Amino acid sequence: MKAKKKLEKGFSLLETLLVIGIIGVMTGIAIMGSAGPVQTYTANAAMDVVCSQLKVARQISISQRRYVQVTINQANNTISYQTYSLTFAPEGLLTTVPLPPRTSIMLETGIPDTPMAFGNTAPVYIGGVSGGPPSGMFFTPTGSFSDGTFYNPINGTIFVGMPNQPNTARAVTILGSTGRIRPYVWTSHWTE
Repeated sequence: MKAKKKLEKGFSLLETLLVIGIIGVMTGIAIMGSAGPVQTYTANAAMDVVCSQLKVARQISISQRRYVQVTINQANNTISYQTYSLTFAPEGLLTTVPLPPRTSIMLETGIPDTPMAFGNTAPVYIGGVSGGPPSGMFFTPTGSFSDGTFYNPINGTIFVGMPNQPNTARAVTILGSTGRIRPYVWTSHWTE
């Protein structure tokens, strides 16, 4: 009588290790490829926070016929605004909004000024002064952006990004006479 051979079904150890290796390589490629988009998203979120808070402050100044003081705190990575009456008395609550985690109000070394050319000697450069004018920065009831005299429109730029990652550099400019707010993204040049 002849012995029947049993047909064994399944995968060998070598085949299993090969499949696990291929899955590992594919996972690594996916993780490496997603690092750039996550950084871009995070940097854009920081720029959007600055833009939106400035736009809200400007809109309040126009719609409520108030002066709205804007404060940018580099140490805490926050942007704040508070309303003032037409007699320049503080009113309303101070609203403070932080930037997203891992982002900062910062100027990356080697990144040139924006096309608006308001200056890039500091992360917050408004009215020709690092950090902004000492008398304060205000949106007026007409929507213009002024120093504490309320009659002198000031231009400026706020730079944000992720530390030591030049590809995440973002900028927000403010045109003093109109209060127009423009966002810029750095790739190999600034784009609006």
